[in-house]
Amino acid sequence: MYRQLTIAVIILSISMIRCFGQQDITFSQYTFDKLLINPAYAGSSKWVVGSVKNRTQFSDIEGLPLSNIFSFQAPIQTRNVGLATKVIHDRIAVTNRFIATGIFSYHIGFGKGKLSFGLEGGVINSNYNYDDLERTIYEDPSLPSGKESVFLPDFSAAIYYQNEHFYVGGTAGHLVDSKRSIPDYDRNQFYSQAKNYYLMGGYYFEISRESILEPNFLVKYVHGAPIQADVNILFTLIDKFSAGLSYRTGHAVIAMAKVDITKNLKIQYSFDYSLSALSSYFSGNHE
Repeated sequence: MYRQLTIAVIILSISMIRCFGQQDITFSQYTFDKLLINPAYAGSSKWVVGSVKNRTQFSDIEGLPLSNIFSFQAPIQTRNVGLATKVIHDRIAVTNRFIATGIFSYHIGFGKGKLSFGLEGGVINSNYNYDDLERTIYEDPSLPSGKESVFLPDFSAAIYYQNEHFYVGGTAGHLVDSKRSIPDYDRNQFYSQAKNYYLMGGYYFEISRESILEPNFLVKYVHGAPIQADVNILFTLIDKFSAGLSYRTGHAVIAMAKVDITKNLKIQYSFDYSLSALSSYFSGNHE
């Protein structure tokens, strides 16, 4: 009787725990492309820049997270304005998420550098195919069936400062408090976009005329999850080749590289080696 009571209490306790999962993609190459993290960075350079990225997480695991990102940014220097757009497809198991946003930034001279403000707005579409779930009990009333799709508005704001020696920026993401519930499942929350906060910064040490050493950091906070920090070191040679190492607290060690093939074409690659308990089940993350 005591054993049965103990098991019942444990099951009841587990059923009352509120769970939080990762929503935003964890990028490793934001040191090369700060627009991934901070919309105020849009149009910071004199170049028109387009990029295509692919990130594969938990390699070797079926249903692994797969993300594809396209971004485009351009400066309007006569008006101190930057314009950009981002389109993201993120797939995790039976979930497909599409994000499309537009970005507006404004740049002003401040001290010996440039102070930038950015606004990002768009829409998030999440699709769930519950019929693709592998069920132990097929007629499980606690699980939805069929397909569901939900659209949520999205809005973020950021600030960014840079000069020839250092940069620092902060982002408040997903500021619209949007929630949707599954029809006929009033007690189960269908989708809620948690607020995200990012603080980033870095410093440029000129080793010689042709080489720069850049230590930088990123601190991330998501409601319902512990604070996570990345500490990075990046070495750039002749402004054509960059290589670096990162440590993501409690999660991964990351190696990355960037090569300028031509003046207008760059290729970047990063590999995350996991330090978590899941590391024995997959070889790593590629971006």
